[in-house]
Amino acid sequence: MDIKNLIPGRKRAAELQAMRSELNEVKELAHLQGLLIDDITTATTAGKQTYVGNNYQTYMAVIKELAKKYEGKAEWGVLQTGNIIDVRSAFIIGQGIKIAPKDPADKAFKGSKEEEFIKKFIDFNDLDRELSQELAKEAEIEGCILFELVWDDKAQCVFLNYISRVDTNYKIETDPRDKFDYKEATWQPEGSSVPSILKEERFVYSRFGGRIHKPNEPYPTVGKALNEIDGISRALRDWREINHLFTAPVPVIEAEDAEAAKAIDAVLGSLNWKIRKQIILARAKLTFAQPNLQGGSEALEKEITTLAKMISGTTGTPVHFLGLPDLMSNRATADNLMELVSASTSKGRQIWIGTYEEMIKKAMEIYNANSALTALNPERFKVSIPFVTAEAWQRIKDIWLPAYLANAITLETFLAQIPGIIAEEEAAAVQAKEADDFQRFLPRMDNLNPAGNQNPAGNLNPSSNLKNANEQVKNYKKDPGARPGAPQGA
Repeated sequence: MDIKNLIPGRKRAAELQAMRSELNEVKELAHLQGLLIDDITTATTAGKQTYVGNNYQTYMAVIKELAKKYEGKAEWGVLQTGNIIDVRSAFIIGQGIKIAPKDPADKAFKGSKEEEFIKKFIDFNDLDRELSQELAKEAEIEGCILFELVWDDKAQCVFLNYISRVDTNYKIETDPRDKFDYKEATWQPEGSSVPSILKEERFVYSRFGGRIHKPNEPYPTVGKALNEIDGISRALRDWREINHLFTAPVPVIEAEDAEAAKAIDAVLGSLNWKIRKQIILARAKLTFAQPNLQGGSEALEKEITTLAKMISGTTGTPVHFLGLPDLMSNRATADNLMELVSASTSKGRQIWIGTYEEMIKKAMEIYNANSALTALNPERFKVSIPFVTAEAWQRIKDIWLPAYLANAITLETFLAQIPGIIAEEEAAAVQAKEADDFQRFLPRMDNLNPAGNQNPAGNLNPSSNLKNANEQVKNYKKDPGARPGAPQGA
């Protein structure tokens, strides 16, 4: 074989080898660039090598992380999550639940067996105390609430047993045609091979988030801001670390020569010199250096305020509850923020109203099935959760009160604006008190000026005027015979 024929092949092999080498270098460079990008963009994702904006992508991951943060067991976001959940639950429940007759004309509801049972049920389960706030917190963490209704034969009442989704991961079965018709609740108790099953008459389930067709994934409102909560917590820690490392002044000694520098270093080492100790130097100059970190600190501050605004907008929590009151530039901004939290929690209040109504109705049905006493009417009452902001009180003062004093609206209309008051009952009580006051005051005026006499001004005696006023009150009540013997006119 002629060796000349092999030379082109050798040349081609060398070229291919060079190309492979270059390709390997390109791949290595791409790999290094990828690692650098990962390091830069995922420095706060606890070692993850994928750049994502949401680190909690399943419902159970969200509520477990919220539970850890609220319990103080998470690495980040403990302070912020606790504040947000506490504030939201406080605004949702407000002054607690109030019970009233469903029909305002049902005057017999007060003191009825239904009212007595509801009062006993609320007291038996501490729903008029701190428990209502605690239950609202659990709903904010899990996005839902589940109660088992248990009959207590000794107390002749129904006991509420709260069941945590974080602990049991229970499942709710619904009517296929109605995703809000909850038929069954099931979960696997720890250490048992037999599942726990509750039928619809024995449990109450409500969800505060998620989508209609996914009853077992009620994402909580606060869960949407988990990544931002982590971010603001990390940024605050970064700021603290920077301050810890770089805000202390660094002593710098400029010696005349190397020999002087070594001598000074040896002396300072033997004295264990520290910044606040006196030092006298020969052949040297002492200064203090401090790095200029203004740019980095400002960037962190902007990041913190931006994240706080996003968290506030998502959860409806005013920024001053997140520790940044300086973001509220004036009184109007603060007022608007309080309206924000009121609006953002209004949905939760309405769901809790429905939850308590269903809870009490089912408790009444269980009572009717287990008690030998007179059956209760579950449709005779309604639940409300009074809530009023300072702005609402201001409207009552500036608009409704002047209108009432000018006789432009009735007492019932005015009282209906005040939360926690049953307007019809309160108006009737006011009218009855006025009539009693007239009756008590009338004899005193008769004694001061005998009937039939006129005062120097020529007016009728005060007794006659009071009699006319008393007659008007009785006519307004539409019950002239309610007080036998009362004067019927002048």
